[in-house]
Amino acid sequence: MTGWRVGLAVALGTAVAAGLLSLYLEHRDEAGREAEREDPIVAPSRVRMEEHGPVVTIDSAEAARIGLETMVLASASAAPPLRLPAVVMEEPERVATLRAPLAGRLSAPPGNRWPSIGDRLDAGAEVGQVSDARPLSLPLAGVVTRVGARPGEIVAAGQLLLEVVDRSHPAVRVVWDPAAGEPSRTVVLAPQGAGGRITARLVGPAPEADLLTRRPAYVYRADRGWPGGTPGTPVAALAPSRSPAARGAMVPDPAVVQWDGLAWAYRRRGANAFERVAVPTDRPVAGGWVAARGFSAGDTVVVTGAQELLSEEFRARVSVGDESGE
Repeated sequence: MTGWRVGLAVALGTAVAAGLLSLYLEHRDEAGREAEREDPIVAPSRVRMEEHGPVVTIDSAEAARIGLETMVLASASAAPPLRLPAVVMEEPERVATLRAPLAGRLSAPPGNRWPSIGDRLDAGAEVGQVSDARPLSLPLAGVVTRVGARPGEIVAAGQLLLEVVDRSHPAVRVVWDPAAGEPSRTVVLAPQGAGGRITARLVGPAPEADLLTRRPAYVYRADRGWPGGTPGTPVAALAPSRSPAARGAMVPDPAVVQWDGLAWAYRRRGANAFERVAVPTDRPVAGGWVAARGFSAGDTVVVTGAQELLSEEFRARVSVGDESGE
């Protein structure tokens, strides 16, 4: 009887041990599978570093997805531009104020909101009404710079309601260098934050010479506005100079991307490879830059999809676990 009990105990102990071992092995395998599921899936990098800089490689399917297009650079020549000081001018005739025609309650048009600072308004568009007076509108299109009242308020006759400034084509006062000869018909403005260069066309002589240098000044009208292009803002104006011209490759505007304060373009390095090369910007011309170094006539550059290549390049620099807090 005692031997039977001992045998049963041994059998039960063996079964329990086997069960525990099985549970342990199953738990270990599940933990391994869970760890594999949590491991990040790292796609192979499309960027490699070479002696002259980074090279991005993409296949034809990815090139088609981003709409990548290229062009062959042509030969061109240009002289370094003349850099002239300039400033955005005050233009009272491009400022419009809206005042209450009578005392009463201000209301916004049904279904519309009252404008806020920074909103752009169209000329003649109805913006509000004071009591039963005629609907209010502005004589020119522009950006709201002042708000003097809000719908629901009782306003006084003549009270300022809105001020709008037309900054779509700022006037710029350029101080001319007499050594450059007669003022050119156009200059190129290079304001910060403008998203590129802006052409400005000659209007005529400024009312007075520059007070600091006593040099003649001329008024130019910009083809478009830019953020921060407010009266009194200084800006560089680039004009043709009499310096000797240098030959190089014409790099078009669409090929250029901005990064770290410099201009870059992607040049083909094989069937599906493109290298990022700095674009010299000391010789701007209409539609681009003449690069006397870094590029040669016959090089192929990306003109559509360059920004996507730049994003791909810097995405490859972000490694898993670099996020703050990890």
